[in-house]
Amino acid sequence: MDEKTVRDIELDKVLDGVRRYALSPEGRDAIQPSLFTSDISEIEKRAALIDRYMSLSDGDAPDPFPPVRDLFDYASRTHADFPGENVYRVGLFLSSYVQMLHFTGEDEDIHQEDSDLSRDILSALDQDGSVRDDHPRLIPLQRELEKVRQERMRSASSFMHDNRESIQQSEPMYRNERIVIPLRNDSKALNGCYVSGASSSGSTLFAEPLELLTLNNEAVIARERIKAEKARILHELSDRARSVIPFMKRMLERVIIFDFHHSFALWARKMKAHHPRTGSELSLIDAIHPLIGMGAVPVTVRLERGIKAVVFSGANAGGKTVTMKTIALSVSLFQISGYITASELSVLPVFSSIYSDIGDGQSIQDAASTFSSHMKNIASITSRCDGSSLVILDELGSGTDPEEGAALSSAILRYLSTHAGLTCITSHYSQVKSFAYSEENMMNASMEFDERSGLPTYRVLEGIPGDSHAVATAKRMGMPKAITEEASKALMGGEESSARIIKALLSKERTLDRKITELSLKSRENERIRKELEEKERKLDSLENELRRDGVSEITSYLHESRKTLENLISDIRTGKLTQEKIKKAKAFMKDVEEKRDSEERLVVEEEEDVADDLPFKSGDDVLCGKAGTAGKVISVDGNNITVSLENGLRLSLKRSMVRHRKTEERQKASLSFSGSAKKAEYTVDLRGMTLEEALRRMDDQMEAAVLSGLGTFGIIHGYGDGILSKGIHDYLRKRREVKDYYFARPEDGGMGKTYVELK
Repeated sequence: MDEKTVRDIELDKVLDGVRRYALSPEGRDAIQPSLFTSDISEIEKRAALIDRYMSLSDGDAPDPFPPVRDLFDYASRTHADFPGENVYRVGLFLSSYVQMLHFTGEDEDIHQEDSDLSRDILSALDQDGSVRDDHPRLIPLQRELEKVRQERMRSASSFMHDNRESIQQSEPMYRNERIVIPLRNDSKALNGCYVSGASSSGSTLFAEPLELLTLNNEAVIARERIKAEKARILHELSDRARSVIPFMKRMLERVIIFDFHHSFALWARKMKAHHPRTGSELSLIDAIHPLIGMGAVPVTVRLERGIKAVVFSGANAGGKTVTMKTIALSVSLFQISGYITASELSVLPVFSSIYSDIGDGQSIQDAASTFSSHMKNIASITSRCDGSSLVILDELGSGTDPEEGAALSSAILRYLSTHAGLTCITSHYSQVKSFAYSEENMMNASMEFDERSGLPTYRVLEGIPGDSHAVATAKRMGMPKAITEEASKALMGGEESSARIIKALLSKERTLDRKITELSLKSRENERIRKELEEKERKLDSLENELRRDGVSEITSYLHESRKTLENLISDIRTGKLTQEKIKKAKAFMKDVEEKRDSEERLVVEEEEDVADDLPFKSGDDVLCGKAGTAGKVISVDGNNITVSLENGLRLSLKRSMVRHRKTEERQKASLSFSGSAKKAEYTVDLRGMTLEEALRRMDDQMEAAVLSGLGTFGIIHGYGDGILSKGIHDYLRKRREVKDYYFARPEDGGMGKTYVELK
């Protein structure tokens, strides 16, 4: 992104707002427009980190980092000790770095050596880099110095008391960190004293008795020991600080990356910024200009697929330029951080570059007029832009003859619509608005103007060109009434502007769109009602069919009970308890019940979906019946009714619509499917003399045949034997899902040598 564009759209001012949140001077300096990237993966990576830091607590953020780049230069230029303040900066940096790793949850990267060095430096040094007097290694020396000082004061006080007639004042004096006693120059007490100086008049001499002289010397020595120990401490810390400098270079790189994302996270939270989606069409929803803040009217601009150029028009000071800057700033911030001051529903393309021409470029030094300056800049833009560039041009074609300016604007707009990704311009020329309306890859957009109040609303109206409202603006700016009234009369007498014509056409187009939408809604409502009726009809049919199925189930259950009764009757017959007449009547009753069940099953099958084909039917044809495709053969054809014998032994009379011919491959498949069902179910199965394996195979055949034929109960004669056969049969029945119950027969009917089975 070139410097002019950064200046035109005021990107650096916006980034200044982000830099205020930086914790390090190096991180603050790294937040630059040069971070603009067209790499989508990098944008998403940055946005993910910013989103993560936005969720963390501000209270846990690290302390600010001191500048440290100059320390790297110092360490490379000299081997001398670091000054104390530089050592202190190393300690501060390491402390903040450890806090940063805690904040980001990267505690595994913390080295104990860094924590220890930071603690040792900050506990040993003051902010100015001097060694603290309360350092543990200095405490014994400080005590020794204090002891000497107390002894020195005692010695001085004792001497002054003994020689009070020679003392010039009541208290000893401090000169050059030594205690001296002021004596008259003629005092005998001077004998044996070391005189270190005299007053300006010479009447007073500053003397140190021998004992005091010794104690003063001891105090000087104690202070020098403390000073030397401080120098050793600072030297040791300097050596340790120098050893960590190579690692701090890599730490600083990490700090800069953190500072960038953390600063943007705080800024995004403050500005209520969001991460938009990436797409091919620009859709900016409720965007706020970052420098105007929350008091600005949100901007919404949606571009349809294929739009390559937008002409913004409308009243002066209506927000056209601010809207274009908002678009350019949103794109810039998105491709720097992934966050924009707009709704998360926004969609932004990724541009390769941004070029702009905004403001008055007139230059006295270059002898360039406003128009020529604009043309020079736009010529440069046309030579540098590519198919993924965003171009922002303010007041295109202004500053020259209106007719020529409009023609040139249209030509520039046409060129950029085919050579740039997206071009946004502002213009007051009616010819340019009409040109944009006539081109498929361009659109007009205007800034809304309240005719009643005579004020702009700063809202964008898509697809509609706007009037300049120059007279209304002049009135608002205090232009004399006589001038504005004359201008209004002149406009009323002229022809309608192209903008008004386009507005009228758009109004009619919206009316037609509204009618089309209403018709579409009515059509959808009718379709919905039709589907609801069909669904209700289907549910009623299903309910009716279910009721019939329930009836069949009830009949089948009744049949099972009847068969059980009949088998008991037959057992009685064998014992001679019933007459043959009763047996005949019982069998006739069972047959009637079975016929009733068959008729109910036929009703259910007739409810199935129409599956017929167009071929004629004749006796002997292989067919499939109903939606389930049950296999069978045609017995007879009577008009629209076809009598079919199913492979499970059931005979049905079906409508022609329920029967279709069976193809060769279906016949083969059906023969395989029903190979086991051809066996006839028996009311009593005799397994005596069989091995358990043979008996179980026989039971498989019986179970399949019983289920297909609808047999509800049957008996199994397995005998007593050694109990292996009866136990194996019972284990088999317990595992079969079709079995409802099984039990031994009554003693007179076979007892434990026979088992009755009830199927579900």
